Amino acid sequence: MSDIERRIADTMLAKLREYDPSLGPGDLTRTVDELDLDSLDLVELHQQLERVLQVTGDLKETAGFAFLSDFTAYFMKLANEG
Repeated sequence: MSDIERRIADTMLAKLREYDPSLGPGDLTRTVDELDLDSLDLVELHQQLERVLQVTGDLKETAGFAFLSDFTAYFMKLANEG
């Protein structure tokens, strides 16, 4: 796992553990619906990832992501471009 992937995973896990401290790395492949994340949760996750990676993403694009792995791929791309 690269440094960027680890920072993304750590950021997402921190957000998920706000609701359920028992969640772990295996839960990062689950759907947004399975994890019961609402639109505000997703905006907060988006903003946290932007801060951690020092990138700017498009909220309109990430709003449609169904899987947490979609966030990982999107933010990996942004971080590698920057």
